[in-house]
Amino acid sequence: MPEKGVEGSSSSDRRPRKGESASRFIVRDVVRGLYEGRYVAGQRMAEPDLMAHYDVSRSTVREALKELSSDGIVELAAFRGAQIRKLTRAEAANLFAVTEVILGLAARQAAERIDAPQARDRIAAAFATIQEYRDEDGPFEFLRRRNRYFRLLVTISGNDEIHRILPRLQVHLIRNRLAVPAAERIEGYRRITEAVLAGDGPAAENAARHYVVRTASCVLPHFPD
Repeated sequence: MPEKGVEGSSSSDRRPRKGESASRFIVRDVVRGLYEGRYVAGQRMAEPDLMAHYDVSRSTVREALKELSSDGIVELAAFRGAQIRKLTRAEAANLFAVTEVILGLAARQAAERIDAPQARDRIAAAFATIQEYRDEDGPFEFLRRRNRYFRLLVTISGNDEIHRILPRLQVHLIRNRLAVPAAERIEGYRRITEAVLAGDGPAAENAARHYVVRTASCVLPHFPD
């Protein structure tokens, strides 16, 4: 399954993976660039610049832009070219509302399947990496740990449809993701983790949804009306 999120921070991520097409690599690098700040909302994506930067043909760039457009990351307009989609506050609020439901479902289903082999140890270890995060590590490092935690949660849930949907939602909501105070941020993950480890599906769902609602309240003011 194509991964839209951030997996790691090694230099190897800046090169195509084995068997990966050039256009797919561009898509992955643009998504990573959004997390790192190399690409920002509203930024123009001129084809000649992309061709030179990635050393690829125009057809490859257009294929990548078409995929980014289908994911809602890039907007394509006649005579104006492509640009990174710039969400309004209302659009971001709608994405948070969908994320709340999807993440809540993942947490509930993960709790229901927590007795699967190694599931408890893996989710506890993933939470530990978030708990150990310090702001001086940088925002990208937090995003990397957060994405790993949520991917694992979804994996344990056994719901492949969430694997397809959630990364597309997350990539749009990276702006000011550290706006939630650090202590409260950790506490949100603690509540989700404890409920999942206890096998309490309703509590896990409530904790995950509360986390998203609280994050939205901190992040949405940073989006334009």
